[in-house]
Amino acid sequence: MMVYKTKPSGWRRILDEQFLSVFLSIGLLLGILFLMTWQTTSERENAQQRAIDSTGFAITTYSGNLASILIKADNAALMAAREAVIVPYYDLERQLSTMIKDDNNLAGYILFDASGKVAHEFTFFEHASRNLPIEEILARHRDAWIEPAFRSSKDLGMKPGYFAVERGIWSPDGTFLGVIMVLLAIENPYEDTPLERFLAGSKMRVATLNTDNLLAEAQSSYGGETKWFTARQEDAFWNLTTGTSEIDTGGVALFGDFVMARQNLDGLPITIFMQVPVEGFMDNYYATRQTAFIAALVVIAVTLFLILQIRIDRKAKHKNELKRLELDKRLQFSLDSTGQGLWDWDFTKDAGYYSDNLYRLMELHHGEVCLTFESFKDRIHPDDRKQFDAAIAEHIKGDKPAFEVEARMHVGSEDQWNWFSHSGSVIEWDKDQAPKRMIGLVKNIHHQKLKRIDLEFKAQHDPLTGLLNRAAFEDHARRTHALTLRTDMPYCMIMLDIDHFKRVNDTYGHDCGDIVLKRICEITSRALRFEEEKLLFRLGGEEFVILLPQNNCTAGAALAERIRKNVCAEPIFAEGHLIDVTISAGVAAYRDNELPQDTLKRADWALYQAKNLGRDRIHCAPALIDVDLAQQHTLSTVAN
Repeated sequence: MMVYKTKPSGWRRILDEQFLSVFLSIGLLLGILFLMTWQTTSERENAQQRAIDSTGFAITTYSGNLASILIKADNAALMAAREAVIVPYYDLERQLSTMIKDDNNLAGYILFDASGKVAHEFTFFEHASRNLPIEEILARHRDAWIEPAFRSSKDLGMKPGYFAVERGIWSPDGTFLGVIMVLLAIENPYEDTPLERFLAGSKMRVATLNTDNLLAEAQSSYGGETKWFTARQEDAFWNLTTGTSEIDTGGVALFGDFVMARQNLDGLPITIFMQVPVEGFMDNYYATRQTAFIAALVVIAVTLFLILQIRIDRKAKHKNELKRLELDKRLQFSLDSTGQGLWDWDFTKDAGYYSDNLYRLMELHHGEVCLTFESFKDRIHPDDRKQFDAAIAEHIKGDKPAFEVEARMHVGSEDQWNWFSHSGSVIEWDKDQAPKRMIGLVKNIHHQKLKRIDLEFKAQHDPLTGLLNRAAFEDHARRTHALTLRTDMPYCMIMLDIDHFKRVNDTYGHDCGDIVLKRICEITSRALRFEEEKLLFRLGGEEFVILLPQNNCTAGAALAERIRKNVCAEPIFAEGHLIDVTISAGVAAYRDNELPQDTLKRADWALYQAKNLGRDRIHCAPALIDVDLAQQHTLSTVAN
């Protein structure tokens, strides 16, 4: 290790540690790898362009030849349709027979009269005219069919590979005389040429404008397992891409591993579709890609070697780290004695220190898990993370000298959460007054927290039913009242009471009475919405209160009636007894300048009214009724 009399600059330290040469070497290798990748990508694009250009030339040549054959056949049908009107049939037979024998593409003709009878026919293959859909053919032309009509062999009952060109025959006076069909076979017009081999490795489909396929497919055994697109997929592709920039000149487009081409025949209602695999143009690309792969392996190997050199140089720094660990052991002892864990994080370096005791508190293995500030925060319970961040933010803002917060954290690898006390502060700031380094302490307070939560729960809940008690009701009523004063939205209270509950205790015993109370709570809770369920209270005995914020007396009465009906509909089974229970309820809504206890009194008055009127009913307190007068009225009624 070299010793300097003065502290060297940052650049000089890098040169001394030989980092600069290592970084330059890695940069050079990555540059070579980038060039190879660019060359591979460029070769792939060139191969795709060659496939597009070749496909465009092939489909143009093929469509030109096919168009000439079809036009020739259509001209023959048109000539025959005209001659059939003005010359005897035997002359027409002679002319067509001679024309068909002299042309390799024409395979025959069939002439139907208006009744569907075959007047004349001549073909080079055995064909039964009765197999043709004669009525359908006559209807196409008799009912103003748009000429010419091209039909495939599958539509005419002929063997595959043949087309038919149809023309209707009409007399000058408009009388329909029949139909002439000229049959032709489409064969590859080329011999052993590059174009023929190109077409043999492709798939072609010939279709009319109404998507009837004249030629379902035409390709050799080349490709064997090639998964060609179906006619429906082809049509869907062209319907989606027509008019977009994806289509090249001449109707050629690259789609996945295929070049898709489409060509309309001039003057004919026919379209040719072609699929060409791009695979046959990729030889140069595969060679370039293999070279790039080898170059990548070399770059990775050299990079690993350079990283190993850096690792060796850093071992010297590790010795200094050991000295720091000795000091950490002393600090660790003091932390262990108090059951706390320490963490120290440097935000500028994105690195820090977490004590062994902190790992033990988190039930983590130091060698298997390496904590960071973000992973440490991620272990905080989602419900407590916002509070944890807010405490740190207040401290950083300067509102508090340190942050202190209690939060649950994920402990170990199982789904276990423990309560922890977190405290700490920022000890270093950067020039922009942003936190640079922060130190914190963590202590497990799980058992103490659970005891505190249990005490708080018991202080707010009824031990028998688990509902909120009178103290909780008074607290919620004050909050609801304050909300009403701010929003001017009324609230409503429902007093519920079990009818003749004393008779249940006297007849069946207090154990049955407790079961009845619990079942009434369950039935009532099921009738409440989620937000209402939190505001169901047991005031004592068989009396319950439901607090409905932002609801009027009408809404409260509807809810009380729903609960009453549910209770009546469910007899309670307790210790072998089937007990029919009913409830009475009083409803009162907040009125201006009224305190929550006054609203409760009016709801209690309404409850007594419901009992005096026969029980098992709901009664609403009028908004203008005076509570004292109501109580006097109740007392007089009871006395009577």
